[in-house]
Amino acid sequence: MAVQSRSLRGNYAPRQDKIQPIMIAPVCSLPVPDLPAGRTWTTREAQRWQELWSSGAANLWSEDVVGVVAVFVVLESQFLNGRISAGVLGEFRQIAEQLALTPASRIRLNIRVKESADD
Repeated sequence: MAVQSRSLRGNYAPRQDKIQPIMIAPVCSLPVPDLPAGRTWTTREAQRWQELWSSGAANLWSEDVVGVVAVFVVLESQFLNGRISAGVLGEFRQIAEQLALTPASRIRLNIRVKESADD
């Protein structure tokens, strides 16, 4: 019986250890978008907005996630003030994962933060 050679086309998945990680700078030097209109932002929320858009994760974002980041800031503020339900807390966690703001999400997405901005 002849042994068929297995084609790599269409069903080849590279080994995880061979995939190069996405390297991001520890800070983002792009301009910080304006806070969305429609609500009054607290000073702490405005500061957090600046922190998030200056973080290394912001190197992965485009302007189309402004609303998602805004929701994250609002939910985080509510959480810190003790005004968040368990269901909303689950949404908060999912948003944090989608924005690559947690170490676990960066590992899952194969994202590594460079040691310094110069690397």
